[in-house]
Amino acid sequence: MEPDAMNILEELGIEPSRVGSIETLSERHGYRVWRVTVGGERRVLKWLPPDAATREIGGFELLHRCGVPTLQIYAQSRNALLLEDLATSSTWRLADSRDVDSPLVGAAVADWYRTLHAAGEKLLASFCPAFLRRESDELTPDTMRKAARSLGLTDAPVWNLAVQHIVLLRAAEAKLSLTLNYQDFHWTNLALSRVHPVAVVVFDYDNLGIGMRYSDCRNVEGSLGQTAREAFRRRYGEYDEQEMVIDLPLASLCALVVASRHKSFPKWAEESRCRALNGELLRDLERAIAIAQGLME
Repeated sequence: MEPDAMNILEELGIEPSRVGSIETLSERHGYRVWRVTVGGERRVLKWLPPDAATREIGGFELLHRCGVPTLQIYAQSRNALLLEDLATSSTWRLADSRDVDSPLVGAAVADWYRTLHAAGEKLLASFCPAFLRRESDELTPDTMRKAARSLGLTDAPVWNLAVQHIVLLRAAEAKLSLTLNYQDFHWTNLALSRVHPVAVVVFDYDNLGIGMRYSDCRNVEGSLGQTAREAFRRRYGEYDEQEMVIDLPLASLCALVVASRHKSFPKWAEESRCRALNGELLRDLERAIAIAQGLME
């Protein structure tokens, strides 16, 4: 049965008499998002299919407990969230594509990620929620061989080297920093404060997982403009060189394994395919294998 906004609001304990307008915002990938008026106030109602709900709603609850800033939740159920509407919020506004060029935004994003990573390290030192996954969980010898067949890389020396050493590389990754990773940074998931100094909240947690600090920062940098990226680096602080070396081939391999499952090869994985074909991935792998062997001795 298709989810119905009014029924979901009733499940959240909201009387029908308090509900005004209901506007559909999105119906993609099994998600449903509405803008609703409740008691004269505009809110965003989000319904998620079961697997996504476990990650998204679990992510909200986890970050709230850890003291990481999130958007305000007015009500929630197993599959739904009633959130503040960024179009009318007195605290936050939705970012736009120009904001990722601002050094003030880059520094504020670094502040949010430093808070996330510090909280994540503290949490994961004693407990790891079952719904959190590593990005590199995609990489096993079997999944990589299957991807090689789809990508025409079965006989490529670089891919065979990666398959032979993927267990070692993932073991080395696990030995380095472990923290929460947002993993999906983009300005469409970013809220900016309406007052100065600029503060940000990153929202939508369906890809929240675990991993190295650097892996998460690399993901952020890919969506920031140059001046914002430089401000992010200055505010966040130094990266661990070993994490950078281990992450580089793993990131390319993850992109290619995921891309191999698409009917047509996605543009976002094109750089990784080029690295596999021009020798850069081979160089990255050799450096990472050397570091990993040293870490595991």
